[in-house]
This record gives sequence, structure tokens and C-alpha cells, in this order.
Amino acid sequence: MGVRVGGYGFRRESASQTQDWNECRMNGLGVFAQRGLRGPLFIEAGLDTYFSIGQGQASDLPIDRQSALVSVAAGARTNLTSWMRGYVQLGAGVELARLAVPYGDGTIREDKAMPDGFFGIGAEVRFTRGLYGGATMRTLVMGNFSYDPQRLQMSNQWVAAPAAGDVFSASPGFAEQAQFYLRKDL
Repeated sequence: MGVRVGGYGFRRESASQTQDWNECRMNGLGVFAQRGLRGPLFIEAGLDTYFSIGQGQASDLPIDRQSALVSVAAGARTNLTSWMRGYVQLGAGVELARLAVPYGDGTIREDKAMPDGFFGIGAEVRFTRGLYGGATMRTLVMGNFSYDPQRLQMSNQWVAAPAAGDVFSASPGFAEQAQFYLRKDL
């Protein structure tokens, strides 16, 4: 069993540098359980909650995104030293998201369930018998939205607000995630 903190961000479509993973930055925490299988193999189940921390750029649409990520993964570990292990994992899950964006004098809201998948690498250090601390880097494929505020410009005060399904129409996007955790073998 373990607890973890982390964050992730999506890569901007127009990014020319690898540091442009700041679209819809999210921070959060979670719990997870792992079970060892035969040899170096293990499985993991996790429940994490994330929330948006503001725009990556001043011109971004200010989407408020609150998410619960339910995930399962399979992985393999190897001993790097007597006190450090490395691992890889492959997983999938679902993001349960509550979304909101200001529009005029009100707010457009929607709840969505979106699939996600990830590949991760990590390392952990043994502090004492059965107590580990570690870090994981994951590349995710998950639902993302257009952050162009021009899509929501009110051109006529008599025109109805756009439908939430149009504003929050998700398409697959790449995100990078870092997690730091503390795990205890039971």
C-alpha cells in the first residue's frame, strides 16, 4: 500500500521545445496498492485526484478541471543495487472529470468519463525493511480540450451560450506526469 503526490501537464500542439508541457497543469495526490507476482512482475491499482492549478499561458482558456483517475497497471522490477530498484509499467484507466469554464456572467459545466493509458518508468529506494520511497515518470494518452479562448467569444449578446458538449469535446492528447510516493509492504 502507498500514498503519492504528483502533477502532470499536456504538451502544447505548437510546442517546439520539450519544456512546453504546461497546458492544463494539474497537481494532486492518491493512494495505490501493489501485488507482487511471479519473479519481477507486479500489478498495481490506484486512485488519484487532480485539480487544475491555473493557465500555462495568459492567453489560455481558464478551464477548471477536477479529476479522479482510476488506474490499473502491470510492471516489472529489477534490482539496481541492494537498496535501489528500477521498474517499468504499462497501464490503463479512466478519468472522471468535472469541468467548468466562465462564460459571460455564468459558467459552462460538464462531467465526463474519459479513458486513459500510460507507460511509466521509475525507481525506488528502500529506507527500512518493507518501507520504500520512489518516483515515477509517466507518459499518458488521455482526453484534452481546446484552450483557445476565441472559441467562446460572445459575438452577439442574443446568441445562446455554446453547448457544454461542444466546449468540452475531448480529443486524445499526450501528457507527462511525475509522481513521488511512499510505499509500505504489508
